[in-house]
Amino acid sequence: MMKYLLVFSLLLLAGCKKTSEQESNSADKRAEIKQSYKEYVTAIHQKTKAEKKQYFFKFINNDVPQYWAKTPWSFAGTSREPQKGSIACGYFVTNTLSDYGFNINRTYLAQQASSVMIKKLCTDIQYLSKRQDLEHYILGKNKNQVYIVGLDFHTGYITRENKDTYFIHSNYIKNEGVIKELTKNSRALNASKTFMVGTLNY
Repeated sequence: MMKYLLVFSLLLLAGCKKTSEQESNSADKRAEIKQSYKEYVTAIHQKTKAEKKQYFFKFINNDVPQYWAKTPWSFAGTSREPQKGSIACGYFVTNTLSDYGFNINRTYLAQQASSVMIKKLCTDIQYLSKRQDLEHYILGKNKNQVYIVGLDFHTGYITRENKDTYFIHSNYIKNEGVIKELTKNSRALNASKTFMVGTLNY
């Protein structure tokens, strides 16, 4: 009888420990979500240059879309903080890069044609004529890489997760604002006749 009680007690203790760990992990996730954008940017600036270089893809691919999601687009939008005001496509790119630590003239670049920004910030620049060619090009490159794409009248980031490619941008269509969407489903990408894409590294 004592043997069974001992086994039961050990199982109960293990279950409590697991539950405690799960609750702790959930609390960490909640705390991360609750962290303000300003606090998050401050934490980014405390990283070393090597750490920032390694973290850059996650910043663009995961964190920027999470914080900035649904911040509305407007032609004159210049917001420096998610969910406050509105953000134009060029400012979305230059403001977030500036937040990460890029030493750029964000206002000037945001107001220029996307080709100016891409030539200033990117390497390995390509000119493509079809959205499918853009996807094929990105899938042929290394994973965990960030790109800036310039369209006829629009700009944003391109990223890749395994075999999927994403467009992260402040969408002008119906003033939707910041969104991360599959490139193949993007109305903005499908509406463009030209694609200029450059590789972006921190």
